Amino acid sequence: MAATAQMQDTAYHLRRSVAADEPFLLKLYAESRAEELAHAGMDAWQREVFVQMQFRVRQAAYNAAHPTALDEIICADSGLPLGRVLTDRTADGMCLIDIAIVAQMQKQGIGARVIEELQQECRAQGCQMRLQVLKGTPAERLYRRLGFRLVAEDALRRQMVWDGTKI
Repeated sequence: MAATAQMQDTAYHLRRSVAADEPFLLKLYAESRAEELAHAGMDAWQREVFVQMQFRVRQAAYNAAHPTALDEIICADSGLPLGRVLTDRTADGMCLIDIAIVAQMQKQGIGARVIEELQQECRAQGCQMRLQVLKGTPAERLYRRLGFRLVAEDALRRQMVWDGTKI
């Protein structure tokens, strides 16, 4: 998908992830776990090993559950990686598997704009977008603001669907 937008002076585009992006994806994952692991009683080396292991397990799980998923890097127009979006397009619609923005670029609307572009794609194809999100997170609030509605939940996560009624 070739997407370009301007959000608070941050122009970006999407490009397919390649093997050389793995160090960036690992760093992005580590950032997403940093606060949680800061209180886990591990030293820096233990945290690094744990994050690497968890990253590889997560990647393998994504690949097993979504073998046809499109993994894209959100890049500044300069080419600097800003984040990642992982989607799976099926006959049933689109699944937003993962979206993450580097910490220093969060709260600038980049993630919301990427999701809105995916919603436009779904609207054009007449399909729904589904996702799951950890309960009570800022991401959950963003998804609700973008028109996703709750369809199921478990102890940790909520399954949400966007059906095109609000964008």
